[in-house]
Amino acid sequence: MKIKVTSKNDVHIIKIEGAIKAGNEFELSEKIEQYIKKGQVPKFIIDLKKVPFINSAGLGTFLNIFKHIDGLNGRLVFANLNSDIENLMEITKLSSVFEIYKTLEEAEDSFEY
Repeated sequence: MKIKVTSKNDVHIIKIEGAIKAGNEFELSEKIEQYIKKGQVPKFIIDLKKVPFINSAGLGTFLNIFKHIDGLNGRLVFANLNSDIENLMEITKLSSVFEIYKTLEEAEDSFEY
């Protein structure tokens, strides 16, 4: 799994490439934690365009990150889910917890600059 982080204004865009599964989910969590700064409201977009698969460990990681960011009054949104990941979010009911956008541009537009 590869993780690339860019920032646009105060929103961090996390682009992930490769499957998110047991064994690499900690790397993702640590990378996001690096960008949560004391005294700032964290804002993240997770771009899953190049992620073919997420297992339960990956979903758990996203849920823990979401709870942490939500507790800081921040936002974590998702973009570019493939149909399998979209179905997984529906089946697990996480689509009612997470904000999910079809494209990265839509996700970016959801933040007020």
